Amino acid sequence: MKVTLTNGTELNPIMVTGESRYIQGASRDTLTFVFAGVSLDEMDSIFTAENCETISIINDEEEAIYNGYTLRAELVKKQVEVQKATTETDAVTEERVFVSMAQRTYAENQMAIMQAAMNALLTGKEV
Repeated sequence: MKVTLTNGTELNPIMVTGESRYIQGASRDTLTFVFAGVSLDEMDSIFTAENCETISIINDEEEAIYNGYTLRAELVKKQVEVQKATTETDAVTEERVFVSMAQRTYAENQMAIMQAAMNALLTGKEV
């Protein structure tokens, strides 16, 4: 699986899941990315609002494009059991970093469009 962010950063998460969650007073679609062997600081600097305006996920020759997933809902490091304990061996755990990004609401999208238009008027640049 390959994930490409707006700024061209390419990542290879272990998995990506999607669900609806209640965040900042609204029910929002979220994407959760799971990584191994990375630091929280590294993921904090990569998963910014600007970098997640457009997210491309390629999995088994299929590509999906997600727009507006700019609200960070979670950034956490957890121990995950990757192999269950048996009568002969202990459970095996690994440290994983979870990053959840939530999608803006329709109203938030409209406000972002108006803000970009106002910035363009003030700076004399096209939107």
